[in-house]
Order: sequence, then structure tokens, then C-alpha cells
Amino acid sequence: MNIIDIIPIAKGDRPADVLLKNCRIVNVFTGEIEESNIALFKKRIAGIGDYTDGVREIDVRGNFVVPGLIDAHMHIESSMLSPMEFIKTVLRRGTTTLIADPHEIANVFGLKGIKYMLDSTEGLPINLYFMIPSAVPATNMETSGAKISVMDMIGFVEKFRRVSGLGEVMNYPDILNLDENSIAKIELIRHKYKPIDGHSPGLSGKDLNAYIDAFVRSDHECNEYEEAYEKVSRGMQLLIREGSTERNMIDLLPVLNEKTFPYISFCTDDKHPGDILKEGHIDFMINKAIKNGIDPITAIRCSTINTANHYHLRSMGAIAPGYKADILIVEDLENFYPKIVIKDSEIVAENGELVKEFDRRYLPLEEINSFKCPYFEKEDFKVIAKGKKINVIKVLPDIVMTKKRIMNAKIENNEVVQDIDNDILKISVICRYTEEKSHSLGFVNGTSLKEGAVATSVGHDSHNMAVLGTNDEDMVLAANRCITLGGGLIVANKGKIVEELSLPIAGLMSDLTGEEVAEKINDLKRILHKMGCKIPDLFMTLSFIQLSVIPDFRITNLGLVDSENHEFCSLFYKGN
Repeated sequence: MNIIDIIPIAKGDRPADVLLKNCRIVNVFTGEIEESNIALFKKRIAGIGDYTDGVREIDVRGNFVVPGLIDAHMHIESSMLSPMEFIKTVLRRGTTTLIADPHEIANVFGLKGIKYMLDSTEGLPINLYFMIPSAVPATNMETSGAKISVMDMIGFVEKFRRVSGLGEVMNYPDILNLDENSIAKIELIRHKYKPIDGHSPGLSGKDLNAYIDAFVRSDHECNEYEEAYEKVSRGMQLLIREGSTERNMIDLLPVLNEKTFPYISFCTDDKHPGDILKEGHIDFMINKAIKNGIDPITAIRCSTINTANHYHLRSMGAIAPGYKADILIVEDLENFYPKIVIKDSEIVAENGELVKEFDRRYLPLEEINSFKCPYFEKEDFKVIAKGKKINVIKVLPDIVMTKKRIMNAKIENNEVVQDIDNDILKISVICRYTEEKSHSLGFVNGTSLKEGAVATSVGHDSHNMAVLGTNDEDMVLAANRCITLGGGLIVANKGKIVEELSLPIAGLMSDLTGEEVAEKINDLKRILHKMGCKIPDLFMTLSFIQLSVIPDFRITNLGLVDSENHEFCSLFYKGN
């Protein structure tokens, strides 16, 4: 669009391409409702006022007109959908802009993985910006499939206009310990005046000051009010998160008030397609905020203009002249639901269904299988007893945090075995990237699984395979099936594969539709529930069990990790 072309539309000298009539506009600048018409030209809003002529006219009939919603931080790969299918899934719920961090696929395939995400989303009807991952590999406590250096970043950031900043700086101890490589990545991006995302659970006081000094100005890892308030008070943009497992919104909403609201945004981080289709996306967060006492316009601001301002998206997040014509039509702000979704002046969804056809289904990766590891045998999962007490990973529902538990080992024939009665199951994390076997063994408490085993190739951030089971035989079966598929979610029981979801795109994403993936995941959940599992989403919980930068206790292919002290830990408790 040329400026010289839109000015006559704005002045009313020429008809608008599309005229929205009888609108009640949510003004995110003033916090008021404005009754007027909206003139659209090409992909932009030309003006707001008493416009009467349009090539095409849409009578909004007094419904509310809201800016398209923005997800402030998320990972497409965590949906297990191809980029194409993910966009189709969230557009129908009114999300028109995404700030995506592709560090999942980057840890598998490096820059080639990021290039895949860019190529497969080019030209699609969404504003999609990528933060170049800062942590590939995430830490030195796991084996990753790739490495992205400062030198790699320099040309990449310059070449691709949709690379908008630096992805979450997860390894904050490196920053505090003055690691030159980590700090050099920040220096590169901050001198280009691009935003830098944070990831610092539990960080406070002087260490938080030092972290913010490194130009890290956002955080999505807060779990409690006190932590969130401190980060806002120190100038961070608080990204309140509500994903499939990380459900932090209720605890953090007290931070949101008439003084702090500009510095708060909404994000999903990691959300499965079934949850998006059932609950919603950012629209779900708006509704949840409203039901918990937040003013509707304030909730909308946290989902639009606040995020646009933070990420320097100067033409998004508002209904105003010159802004993108990304518009939602909503009947009731108290029960927020996008009745019509307009992207670039074109209706793309109505009543939760897409009305616009997409040109392609998904773009395949050239190198599709990253699994180089050999098949496993029962002997590989044997744990020789070296003590009577073991350090156990306690997993928790609806939160990514874990706890360290010291529990009595069940020992048979000088081996530590699964103790189903006390909910102590065996876990192994298997490196997918090496031709020789590289795996660790540990134990998990908190799932209540009574039979069978599961395997998953989704494991943040290096995405090595995790296999958890009540017995070694089913663990071997599940793990080997995952290797055969080149990645997926597997449930094995009584010597048979009960259900599976193949993830052929980097072992992270499916080539199925959003509805098909959602149905598969629901089937897997139902089966696991029948097998005794009480964790709402065991696969999502297991996907974080390797995340060694989040407290307390984790496991990677290299061993058990004390995340608080950033050191490896013995399986056997050495205390009294």
C-alpha cells in the first residue's frame, strides 16, 4: 500500500474497499466504546468516522469491533501441528498475530529448522514474527541436535524481516556468570533495537537487576504474585501465561490493575490443539480474566495494544487509521467470542469456522527424520541398586515446576524396580541424535499410572525421547516404536502398542489436521486415564521433564539435574 493511495479514502473522496457500518469500536487507547463506521482500504484501516460509501459494505449491527488478538509468546511446535494447521486453528478464535519462538525445531535442525518455519508460513493470512532462539543448545547438561552461534545469527537476522528479536534467554545463570557467548547474542540483537525475551523463574533481587541490565525486558515464567509484581516493578513486560499445562493466570491476575495494565500481556506458550478447539486461544484468556474480575477492555488491551507496543509492532493491536485491518466482531464483551474474524480486510472465519481456503496443507522438511539412535533392549533400562533411598522427580498437574523427593527404593534381585503401589515409575531419557546409545535412568512420582508405558519425542528443549513406564518390557516397546516412527507419542501396554500419534516433522509436529491431532491426543488421554493416570496431560507434563533450566529436579539424556544449583545429581540419595 502506498500512502498516496490511502489518503483519498481517509478524506472520504473515494469509496472504501470495505465499509463496516454501525460499529461499537473498542478503543484501546482511551478505554472507551466509540460508535462509528470504519473504512478499510486494501489491508489497512483508512479511517473511522461518518463514512458512507464502500465497494463492499458489512453492517455490524451494533456489535463490538475489537482489534485482532496477539499471542505474546508461543511455540508452534508445542501444538504438534504443522505451522499451516496451527494458523488455521487459532485464526478461527481471533488470533491474527503471533510472536513465535521456534527454539524447539531449532534444537533439532538448527537454522534449517527456523528456515522451514519461515518458508512454511510465508504468505499465509496471519502476522507471524519469529524470535531467533537464544538457547541452541539450551544448556550444556543435555545433548542437542544443533548449535546456533552468534556468527550464525548475524546473517540470519539481517536476511529475514520476520525475525524480530531474541528468543527467551533461558540460561540466565550464564548471563549472571558473564558468559561471553550468551551475552554476545544479546549485544547483537539489542544494538539492532530489537526486543529480547526472558525466561527466569524465581529470579529476584540483585540477580533480577543484573538480568534486566542485559536488556531482557519480558518474562512469562512467573508462578506467584510476588515474583510477577517485582518483575513489573523493575520494568519487565509480564506475559501472563495460560497454556495446556502451564496455567498461571489465576495466580497472576492480582498484578493487573489500572496502574500496571500497560505492562502486562497475554500468551499461551504451549497449548495443544484440542484445548484450543475446546476452550479457545487468547480469547479464552480474555474470558477467564473477565470472569475473575478484570474489566473487559483491560483484558482486550493485554491481548492487543500492550503486546504490539512491547514488540514494536507499530501497525497492530488497535482499531485506528493506518493500522492493519485485523478486526474481530464480537456480540458481547462479557462473554467474549469472535463471531467474525477479519484479516487484511477479508473475512477469514465466522462462528468459529474458517471460510477462507488455504493454498497448501503443509510443507515437508527435506531431512525429515532426526532419529539416529539404535533400538533399545530390556537390559538398557536396568538400574543396579547402590542404596536404599533414591532421588525422585515429583511431577505436578497444571504447572511446569517439579519437586525433588527422597523415597525408599523398591529393590528386587539387586535392581531398583518400579513401585506402582507408591507411584514410583521408571523413566529414561534417550538421545535421538547419536548413533551410539546415550541415555539416563531415573524415577518419577505423581502420575498414578498403574500399567503400561509411554514414550514421547517432544522434550524441551533438546527434544530427546523420554520413556516412562510401570514395567521395562512396555518401556522397550514404546521407545522402539517411537524410534521407528521418527518421533511421536506412544502408549504401550501388555506387550502391544495401544495408541500412537506419529510426528513426522522433526519428531515434533504432525501432518494431520488440527481436528485429527486433537482427536488423537484425546484418545491418548482417555487411554492413560483408564490406565490409572491422574495427570491431566501426561505427554505435556513429560515434555517439560527434561527442561533443566526450571526448578527443582529434572532429567536429561546425561543424567538427573538439580536445576536450582545447576548441577548433576546422583540417583541414589547419599544422606542419612
